[in-house]
Amino acid sequence: MFKNLFLLLFIVLIAGCQSIPESLEKDAGPLFRRGIVSDSEQGIMFKPCYVAKKELINDHTGKLQKRLNKQIEPTVYVELSGDNIAPGRPWDIYKVHLIGGNESTCGYELSGNDFRAAGNSPVWITDLRTDGIHVQNYGRLARLIFPLRDPINLGNGREWNSELKGIEAYKLSLKILEIPCRDRYGIEYEYSSEMTLNGKVFSGCAREGNLDLRTLPGLYSTELPGVRSAGRFITLDITREGDVIVTQDYRNRQPLIIQKGSWERLSSGRIVLHLTETDGRKESEVLIFERDRRGGLLLKGYSSTYGKSGLRLERVGPERIYRKVSR
Repeated sequence: MFKNLFLLLFIVLIAGCQSIPESLEKDAGPLFRRGIVSDSEQGIMFKPCYVAKKELINDHTGKLQKRLNKQIEPTVYVELSGDNIAPGRPWDIYKVHLIGGNESTCGYELSGNDFRAAGNSPVWITDLRTDGIHVQNYGRLARLIFPLRDPINLGNGREWNSELKGIEAYKLSLKILEIPCRDRYGIEYEYSSEMTLNGKVFSGCAREGNLDLRTLPGLYSTELPGVRSAGRFITLDITREGDVIVTQDYRNRQPLIIQKGSWERLSSGRIVLHLTETDGRKESEVLIFERDRRGGLLLKGYSSTYGKSGLRLERVGPERIYRKVSR
């Protein structure tokens, strides 16, 4: 049972590294995306998580083609960083963070985890979260939560040290190192990990978490049918800086209606839009969305602008800052 649980929790992590072009460092930074890659006559195809459309990509690391050539399965889950999205041109990939898993891996998002470190001899999982370091040692069926302290910079990684005092005392050291790692299931990770708990050393791999929050910014859209008209085409652009832009197109040859504001993600996971401007005029409206299992945003409650619950915006692409040519 523990092996199955570990496999489900652990089915997401790294693979490779290549220098990012200098132009990206000065721009918005590399674009992080996750999804499924497959081979085709045109080249490597990428299908982002929760997006139906496939696209051609240009892998400058060579790691994706190498993995596809040696595995039996025609597809594999990946986490990638690359250039901006340029219309009519393949997406350029410069870093592979993880290779391994399948399309269902998109559903494992490690929400609330800054990092996850894990191993299987014995099975152990350690999560770095804002409220502490959560350690699970399935060999002893123990779960411990250590205070989170500032890490030590090791040059090629970081080390966290902590302790618990009580009836039984525990001393913890956790290292996350920038050394590629491969687990027993063939998943390739960006980081290696080493945990020392009361003198006993546990080795494994590690990966970054909070995938839901890291990939929430982006472009979403839907169509609302009209009773006596063509209806409305609605788009929502969420940026990582906290801004939102909502556009409504009634397709009646009139100017678009543009709403602007900010967004925040609650601890419950709901996304709250605070719209403060409509076509340059100060107007206030609050919209609350929930993210569904397909990566779409579902409106909760009633809105005077968009009606009752049920409005669903489907994810269609990355956020605005990446939808341009960088060079």
